Amino acid sequence: MKKIISLAFVVLTLFVFSGCSKQEPNVAVNDIMEDIKNQIAKDMKAAGVPEDSFKDGKLPGILQIDFTSEESDPMIENMLELLNKEDIEQGIGLVQMMNVKSDQIFVLKAADESKVSILKEALEKQKEKQEQIWSTYLPDQYEKVKNNIIKVNGKYLIYITYDNPEKIEEIFDNFLNEK
Repeated sequence: MKKIISLAFVVLTLFVFSGCSKQEPNVAVNDIMEDIKNQIAKDMKAAGVPEDSFKDGKLPGILQIDFTSEESDPMIENMLELLNKEDIEQGIGLVQMMNVKSDQIFVLKAADESKVSILKEALEKQKEKQEQIWSTYLPDQYEKVKNNIIKVNGKYLIYITYDNPEKIEEIFDNFLNEK
C-alpha cells in the first residue's frame, strides 16, 4: 500500500511541476519590431512629422537592419564588428540615417541560451561606443545614451537608445510576457 501511495505522490508531483514550469516564449523578432516601429511612428507624428512621410511601413530618417541578412551593407558590417551572425537566430535594428541623433534600437534572439551572455556583452560594448561618440558631440543625445536600456528575457535581448526608452521596453516586456 505504501508503494502505491508513494508512486501516486511522485506522479502527482511530476504533474504539478510540469504544469508550473515557465514556457520559453517563441516570438518572431519582426513582430516585436513592428510594434516598436508603430510606437516610434506615433511619437514622430506627435512631434510634428507629417503623415505622408510614412510610406510602405518605413520610418523617415531611420534605417532598418537585418543582422542575419546575407547582403553586404556597410551599416550591417559596422554593427557586426560587435555582433557575430552565428550567435543570432533573429535580429533587427533601427538606426538613424543621419549622425545627429543617437537613437538605436536592436531586438535580438540568440541562436541558443549559451549565446545570450555573448550578445549582451556586445550590446554593452555598443553602448560604450555610443558614449564615446556622443559625450563630446551633442549633449542632448548623450543624455539619451546615458539612459540606454539593455535587457534580456530568455533568449531575447533588446538595446534601446531613444527619447523614451521605457515605452519601447514596455512593448518588449508585454510582447514576451503575454505570448
